[in-house]
Amino acid sequence: MTDQGLARVLGDVAAERAAQDARWGVQEFPDGTGGDGTAAAADAAKRQVGEAYAAGELTWRDVLHEEVLEAFAEADPGRLRAELIQVAAVAVKWVQALDRRPVKQRFRVIVDVHVLLVRDGRVLLGRRAGTGYGDGMWHLPSGHLEEGESVVDAACREAREEVGVVIEPGDLAFAHVMHRAPERVGLFFVARKWTGEPYNAEPGKCAELGWWPLEELPADTIDYPAAALRHVAMSEPFALHEWSTKT
Repeated sequence: MTDQGLARVLGDVAAERAAQDARWGVQEFPDGTGGDGTAAAADAAKRQVGEAYAAGELTWRDVLHEEVLEAFAEADPGRLRAELIQVAAVAVKWVQALDRRPVKQRFRVIVDVHVLLVRDGRVLLGRRAGTGYGDGMWHLPSGHLEEGESVVDAACREAREEVGVVIEPGDLAFAHVMHRAPERVGLFFVARKWTGEPYNAEPGKCAELGWWPLEELPADTIDYPAAALRHVAMSEPFALHEWSTKT
């Protein structure tokens, strides 16, 4: 651990000490150390540390436990002080060891939104092109949620960007959520109404648009939106996709 890391731990200790003083004030208690059996307990803890070290099983708990029991065994104030300094030093080293460990990051998912424009029992799909994902296959108007954006606003934005229609947020109805292994969550919304006639607004990413019956999607539809549309048709609001339990 660097000196900066040590300074951080000592700063935390100093802050805790200040908090204790602010709450309890200066405290004076008898030591209560050096009683019967404390020396034997300290010796036993020292042997345990040696045995654990030899076996490759030594833990920080073992080390600190030994130092604490050695302090408990001392009645002389000078030697007790030295032992307590060792206790504090081991505790600081333990905290430093904790600080060196990698912090486990909280799991984050990627959220994408999908818009179902339905007319006379047919849903609008676009044939992807030049995107690097699913090119040549059919997909719903869709895209990733952006920072600071609600899923409803994202769905309206994607519909405008991809097929040129304007959807008011209140005209979207939630239809389905799909958790795709391992880190993607897709939200599917049905547009009750929209303004404008859909057209291919992103010809660099889409080869053509087409209206397809919900019950007769093209065979070359990307698998997960095809599965989601089947769930929507059955009024099923949730599904897993590509987990161990296939849906």
